[in-house]
Amino acid sequence: MTRREAALLTGINALLSAVLVVGSHWLLPAQKSAIAVLDVAELYRLKENQVAAMLVKRDASDADRVTAIQRAAAFGTEMTHLIEALPAECGCLVLTRGAVVGSGAHLTDLTPDVRRRLGL
Repeated sequence: MTRREAALLTGINALLSAVLVVGSHWLLPAQKSAIAVLDVAELYRLKENQVAAMLVKRDASDADRVTAIQRAAAFGTEMTHLIEALPAECGCLVLTRGAVVGSGAHLTDLTPDVRRRLGL
């Protein structure tokens, strides 16, 4: 094999490899993270702030305050049902943010979606 043939073979091999790598990104679905995090403490803080704002609001009626307290009491049950449903929805293991050591930047954060669903 001459140098010219070897160089040609190497070039064809490199081109074919590049085409395969680029093609695999287009053809294969993106891999989702198998682990997601949820900041439960943040959700409870937001609910506490929401209830506290209603309770100290000057023009709030007693009925509004009672409703706020009832919603706060039901919040734990609502959170439990939502947390139990999350793994099936995302197809992943859901950990609380406090269980993750480090930044966990590569993990999916479900907190914004859950915050929207709970109206926080």
